[in-house]
Amino acid sequence: MASVVSLLWLMFGGALGAICRYLTQELIVRGTRLPGWVSIFVANVLGSFLIGLAAASLQHKIAAADLQHLASLSHVLVTHPFEQGLAILVIGFCGAYTTFSSFSLDNYFLVQGKYVQLALNMLGSLVIAFLAVWAGWSLGQMLSA
Repeated sequence: MASVVSLLWLMFGGALGAICRYLTQELIVRGTRLPGWVSIFVANVLGSFLIGLAAASLQHKIAAADLQHLASLSHVLVTHPFEQGLAILVIGFCGAYTTFSSFSLDNYFLVQGKYVQLALNMLGSLVIAFLAVWAGWSLGQMLSA
């Protein structure tokens, strides 16, 4: 179980990530003539890069067996106090900046020999999430009519 201090740091990292995502989107939308979806694309790519960089750094500092999926980063918060800052960056900042980065990191871990799970996660998440948006949109339109 994470301590109250760890949870407060996670909240701080999450708040910073959310603010940075907003600023990234505003900068691109207001500062360029690019379509709006490009700002989300940039945030997703940048967040994925940052989470890969931070997680790789954690993996070299912690036994490889401890970092084989995203959920194991929570374990870092309790057992490796010197690595808390980096774990908070990965979980809090990157998670709030773009959940796509978490999705991408999980897929990276699945590439290492769990190909069926990788395919199910990638295709299932994209298709089912799209269908969920469609269903929510349809229901929202029906309820507002």
